[in-house]
Amino acid sequence: MKKAKWLSLILVLCLAVGAVSPVTAGSWSNSIQTVWNSYRSGNTSASSAPQQLVNGTYRTFEISYIIAQILNTDGSYSNAISTVWDSYRSGNTSSSSASQQAVNGAYRSFEAGYIIAQMLDDGSWTNAIQTVWDSYRSGNTSSSSAAQQLVNGTYRTFEIWYIVAQILDDGSWTNAIQTVWDSYRSGNTSSSSAAQQAVNGTYRTFEILYVVAQMLDDGSYSNAISTVWNSYRSGNTSASSAAQQQVNGSYRSFEILYVIAQILDDSYWGY
Repeated sequence: MKKAKWLSLILVLCLAVGAVSPVTAGSWSNSIQTVWNSYRSGNTSASSAPQQLVNGTYRTFEISYIIAQILNTDGSYSNAISTVWDSYRSGNTSSSSASQQAVNGAYRSFEAGYIIAQMLDDGSWTNAIQTVWDSYRSGNTSSSSAAQQLVNGTYRTFEIWYIVAQILDDGSWTNAIQTVWDSYRSGNTSSSSAAQQAVNGTYRTFEILYVVAQMLDDGSYSNAISTVWNSYRSGNTSASSAAQQQVNGSYRSFEILYVIAQILDDSYWGY
């Protein structure tokens, strides 16, 4: 039953309407494109790595918010989804610096992922999901700076998507998932600062999302997925600071979620 809750919904809808093409716009295609446009314009207007990080974390949340809505087919999570959106808007209003905005984006990205994990859970993962939530709450309480809050947000975002990956795994991706987890653990051990921990969090988040994208792809998006992976590798090579690495991880996380959103939109509503 590991993949059942997500993929059975896709299969039911696909059987009902026939095969779908990735070039067929789904119900959420305009919203998805709007976030992509905001990502592009946000990168153009950003004059520093901290501003780019805000762009990355904000767009990561916004595309996660759309994914949650795509999956919310029965409306049972509508209130929870709206609550996170309201927190995102109010968090942006109350932020007085780019570092606080980046925390807002990272926190809301986790919260959207938390809702997605709950949607997909058949009951087998409830305790694991709750453990990550508890870590998020305690991590926020113990953080004494925006830098530490950013670590909390990026770490918990990775951990919740790690659970999603396991929920979806039919056994074919177990080694890949474990490899990312091992990198996360070793990356945390080797980090000597909050900045390096945030790199670990954003990088591992991208890597687990990369696995999830491959799980969901029927081959139609393989080129797009590979392009994001190549950008991740080249972005890491060209980065000369932890701040630039954080941007690379955040940007690539958004880009792979953008692909995932299109896969799900096509599968659910692209007819």
